[in-house]
Amino acid sequence: MPEVAPSRAGRIHYAERGERRPDRPSVVLIHGSGSGAASWGMVTARLARAAHTVAIDLPGHGASAPADPAALSMARYRDAVGELCAALSLGPAVLVGHSLGALVAIEAALAWPDQVRALVLCAAAPKMTTDPQLIRLLRDDPAAAALWLADQALSPRVKPAVRRGFLAAGAPAAPEIARADFAIVEATDLTDRLGALACPVTWLDGADDRITPAAAGRRGSIVTVPDAGHILPIEAPGAIVEAVLRAVDSART
Repeated sequence: MPEVAPSRAGRIHYAERGERRPDRPSVVLIHGSGSGAASWGMVTARLARAAHTVAIDLPGHGASAPADPAALSMARYRDAVGELCAALSLGPAVLVGHSLGALVAIEAALAWPDQVRALVLCAAAPKMTTDPQLIRLLRDDPAAAALWLADQALSPRVKPAVRRGFLAAGAPAAPEIARADFAIVEATDLTDRLGALACPVTWLDGADDRITPAAAGRRGSIVTVPDAGHILPIEAPGAIVEAVLRAVDSART
């Protein structure tokens, strides 16, 4: 089980696929709230044929070290990504984030502009909100929270097998960690900082996204993915791979 133990973020687990190539940047995948590296499985299976990929379990998620929810923060998540990239000697990389992970990716690109070649931001906006009903369910009835997400976060046109797979996979993080994640999302507003990004940015929007509707004021390329909701890594992995490979090709050394 690959992991590193940087000083600030605690033990960090990651999944690695594909071969490093001297003329192509590595790709770092950052998951969304309450999720984990496994959410990128269908993306990495395709992407690894053409690029070196690393999917992180953020602190407290997946197989990374357990964490006190009160100690989690955007800064801790950002530093975990930066420390993992440094520990693996990735060099300048393409960062891909889903929802919360997109905010983390933006923060990393702002903190270390010379280490980020491009951003691909999935189902995200610089300022996002969370439905209070989801927070109540995560607190009082986590099983019902999973059903709520299947109903609200997936496209109404999603294939039944995808919905069943989403529910069967369960949550890689405990409900209290997911609540902490959504609180971090609520507290983050990067709208006024987007202009400081020094790298190309691609936003991928699900046409049926009811969690994070398309937002105005975003800088970069905006691609709308048809028949997809908020959970793009499982609803539209091909669209993500296509966008990432465009970013990788444009960043080739």
